[in-house]
Amino acid sequence: MQNFITALKAEHIKKKGTGIYMLGIILGAIVPVIITIVEFFDDSKPGRKLPYNYYLQFIESGLDAFTQFFFPLLIIITVSRITQLDHRNGGWQLMETQPLRKTSIYFSKFTVILIANFIAILTYIAVSYLGAFIFSLFVDLPKDATTEFAFKEIMMLFSRLFLVSLFISAFQYFISVLLPSFIWSILIGFFLLLLFIFLNVMNVVPDWYPMEMLSKIATYKKGSQLGYWVTYSEAVGVLCSIITLYMGFEWYRHKLFKRAFFGNAVRMGKLVAVLAVFGGLLAYTLSPNTMALHNRTVISGKITGDAPIKNIYLIGAFAEDTIATIPVMANTFHGVIGKDIIFDTYTLAFGERASQGLVLSNNDSVFVDLKMYGANVKSEVTGTRLAENQYQESGKFGGSTVLYYMQENIFMDEPAMIAKMLVDEWKDEMKASDKFRTVDNYVPREDFLERNRKALTIEHLNVWNGFVKKREAMFPDAETPETDDIKAMKARVPMDDETMLGSEAYFKYVRAAMIAGNKDDIDENTKSLLAIAKMKPGNFRDKMLYWQLNTSIKEASSSAERQKLLADHGGTFANKKFYNNVAAKYKLIESLGKGMPAPQIAATDMSGKPFDIASLKGKYVAIDVWATWCVPCRDQSPKFEKFAIKYKNEPIQFVAVSIDRNREDWIMEAKNHSKSVLQLYATNEKLFSKQYDIQYVPRFILMDPEGNFVESQMAMPVDKNFEKLLRETLGLPEQK
Repeated sequence: MQNFITALKAEHIKKKGTGIYMLGIILGAIVPVIITIVEFFDDSKPGRKLPYNYYLQFIESGLDAFTQFFFPLLIIITVSRITQLDHRNGGWQLMETQPLRKTSIYFSKFTVILIANFIAILTYIAVSYLGAFIFSLFVDLPKDATTEFAFKEIMMLFSRLFLVSLFISAFQYFISVLLPSFIWSILIGFFLLLLFIFLNVMNVVPDWYPMEMLSKIATYKKGSQLGYWVTYSEAVGVLCSIITLYMGFEWYRHKLFKRAFFGNAVRMGKLVAVLAVFGGLLAYTLSPNTMALHNRTVISGKITGDAPIKNIYLIGAFAEDTIATIPVMANTFHGVIGKDIIFDTYTLAFGERASQGLVLSNNDSVFVDLKMYGANVKSEVTGTRLAENQYQESGKFGGSTVLYYMQENIFMDEPAMIAKMLVDEWKDEMKASDKFRTVDNYVPREDFLERNRKALTIEHLNVWNGFVKKREAMFPDAETPETDDIKAMKARVPMDDETMLGSEAYFKYVRAAMIAGNKDDIDENTKSLLAIAKMKPGNFRDKMLYWQLNTSIKEASSSAERQKLLADHGGTFANKKFYNNVAAKYKLIESLGKGMPAPQIAATDMSGKPFDIASLKGKYVAIDVWATWCVPCRDQSPKFEKFAIKYKNEPIQFVAVSIDRNREDWIMEAKNHSKSVLQLYATNEKLFSKQYDIQYVPRFILMDPEGNFVESQMAMPVDKNFEKLLRETLGLPEQK
């Protein structure tokens, strides 16, 4: 140890004037300084959030830039500079003539590199904290922000950054010691950075790639989902650094590769032992894990929020029937599901306030951590379906270049090229699906992977079917031949998979195949109903009919047509629960039809007084249903307000009805809206949404002076049909 300390002191003497530690301070401070400056010039008003630590969020906001550029840049420059100090002056050979062991020489330099890393990480966290504090002196912190010192979280972040830096530093050091050229060591470091960008775009970055480990810290800022201090990426970084440091030292010590590892039996034995022990540990750490099944089907969790919830409901994915009701006691819940749970994606409804998609099957035990304040909801699912539920949130079908070409009518005369492009996209997404793993190195079980492969295949085949259909319209005399790859994709998807019918994409795929041969001049909904009528009675037919009949009734142009659809096909269900659901939907749509009386809306005005919309009788009423958390609402509201001003002299009242759960959020936002629009707050959002079938916002409704519906689902104000309907209803001439 004394020998090492002597060598380390010598390194600090030699590095004077190089500014290595100062560089660590500068590169560590750049990102938080920039973020602080940007915050001062950012005049946007943040909306309500879930409770969060103000300082920790400030630190985490710059992790992407720090981990993916400035920190690796520091390591590349520091390693190259400290090794070149002796390459340039022959210092390596000179030191070896001194009473210093080669071990001390090699690792004292590496220690200086680690000190620079330590300083950079510490500076990044400290300056982020300081910047956040300075900014807080000039602004009022959101009431959702807490300011306690998050010691555990900061120490975990510090540890993860430092451990991952070991491998990058060890690898760059290995290269820089071998190569006497300063330029080459720098170029190799930058090549690693650039290569990471290209590999990341192609989604083929290996888990052991040094830049990928740093990137994962920025992606998974909170670290392990299972409560571990570090994740498997940090463990991989440590193991890779040990192997790299061993090989780098032996090569430096014996100068030649052959002499270092194959010079004699002892050296060969050491190499085999190191690779066997640490390489074996590395392979074990990189090997993905799957969660074991439980002996029962259990749903449990905890709720943190600003309002009590009495019950949790497990709802079926297809017919939206309640499978289980779980009571909440002291903000926790625990339910054992005694029924047979078919593998599917279900909905876990937290009263009427929030819902969570949940991948579940028999003998799964899942834990849901729900945080809910006002309209802000965040949930995290762990347990036996940890990987599946995390993939469900991030790994869905992301669209297709072919879809864009179809929309823009590009390459429509090149079916072979389009087919190849679509197949290539499909293969890429299939690979990405199979590569998915959590921050703790858990992967989905095979039942989920196979289902997901089917789902991805169906999404792409639907794009292909859309392409074929559009070509038939554009080139009626031209065929669109299926390639062997397209046929192979179709062979992967059975046409009678009942478990897939929870996906609308699968229904559309099966329906397209069923009506492909029907060339009659009738609409697709009618073709589908005729095809389903010929199917063998059973659960699969019931579900197909349920999908189609709901769609047909919703899209029907008149009450008489809806009534006929239900009369002709409703009685053919084998399972009457499907008929009951369709009938309920039919009644709701009928109640919203033109000329039907609009249900009363329980609401209050800006002063908090109850307001009865019936008091507006004698005027037409245009309603904008919106919420402060709705981004599209912000785009449509200004146009709605312009119409209110434009038609203020006409017998029509423009009203904005908020369905926010937090009245304070609505008050703050509504104050900034035009006084030409009457601002109201729905006091019974649940009943209002049910009676008016509010499935999305913004939603626009038009009523006549008697309080009856003119149109329960108007076009958006940016659509010219919105004003066209207004003018027709008001008896105004068409605008030219």
